[in-house]
Amino acid sequence: MRWEPPEPAPSADEGAANGQMSSEANQSLAGIRVLDLSRLVAGNVLTVVLADFGADVIKVERPGRGDDLRHWSDEGVETWWKVYGRNKRSMEMDLKDGKSLDDLRALVAVSDVFVENFVPGKLEEMGLGIDTLHEINPRLIVARVSGWGQTGPFSHKPGFGTLVEAMSGFAHLNGFPDREPVLPPLAMADMYAGIYGAFGVLAALRNVEHGDGKGQLVDVALFESIYSTLSAEAVKLEATGKTSSRMGNQAVNTAPRNVYSCADGKHLALSGSVQSMFERLARTIGRPDLIDDARFITNEDRVRNCDALNEILANYFGSRSLEENLSLMEEAGVTVAPVLSAGDLVGHPYAEGRGLFTPTEDADLGTCSVPTPVPRLSHTPGVVARPAPRLGEHTEEILALIR
Repeated sequence: MRWEPPEPAPSADEGAANGQMSSEANQSLAGIRVLDLSRLVAGNVLTVVLADFGADVIKVERPGRGDDLRHWSDEGVETWWKVYGRNKRSMEMDLKDGKSLDDLRALVAVSDVFVENFVPGKLEEMGLGIDTLHEINPRLIVARVSGWGQTGPFSHKPGFGTLVEAMSGFAHLNGFPDREPVLPPLAMADMYAGIYGAFGVLAALRNVEHGDGKGQLVDVALFESIYSTLSAEAVKLEATGKTSSRMGNQAVNTAPRNVYSCADGKHLALSGSVQSMFERLARTIGRPDLIDDARFITNEDRVRNCDALNEILANYFGSRSLEENLSLMEEAGVTVAPVLSAGDLVGHPYAEGRGLFTPTEDADLGTCSVPTPVPRLSHTPGVVARPAPRLGEHTEEILALIR
């Protein structure tokens, strides 16, 4: 039995395009079914990207407990799940039960994508290795998310994001030179892996639909996902014999770039890496002499002498309030922005103007604001069509597909 895609829904209305909750949209991935056996962040990010653009994502969850992400709560509210569980259907399934495994195999036969993040080898122990899955469904895309990849000397190790953020070189670069390395305060490696994984699935689906029609393995490693953002370091080592070190809010290859304290205790971020921008900045702060100062003539000069330049800028910005600094810099066309908390964006003019949040009806909160799907597509935009499901909410309707 092969699943027939539903009739396309009407085009998204203006409300959906501006971040309003809608169940009606012409979506790019309508007709794609995804079985999501993953837990926690990376797999859920991967599948929420697909779900936002119309894929039918079925969360296969442990009876009574569900995805571990449901238990990342704030004051008893499943805040993470409400964001990354959106647009999905939930079914409870005991994967240690033979009948449930038979049901899972039947669902594999009518699905397009299979996502899991077990320790490599676990899927084979369950009798669901890649060869078996492709015997059931030769067109199936199997996305396997792990810390270190499906092969190699670390493949057997548990792969938590913290470990790869430490070992990849990210933590070594993050923080201030006189302090210990700093891990990111969010699941950064998992997020990168989820986004890369979604791209890998789409590339593999493209081959199924327009290539040789064969399914394949998408091997997503958290380590490689975050290291890919630091890979110029290897070239730097080869070219110079050196690697970068912690510089606080400064950048290794451009100056000025920093965060500065203002007189009212607020903070401002500045990026003046382009030569014309630095010259504009120097004139705006009343120091046109800096343009011809031997320490600051080129970007390389400024990087070498960034401490001296930052002292000048810190004194200037520290004598004025944030609003005064922003007004002066923006009027002069200098690239600055205030340092805000994520919560500061709720109700912010930028958020309102872009439709940054989509209000969703929620069983616990009444209404909650989840991020509007990105990127923005003009003809087939992503929409938030349904809130994150209750555990097992759709078990019976999903099983009806194979019975």
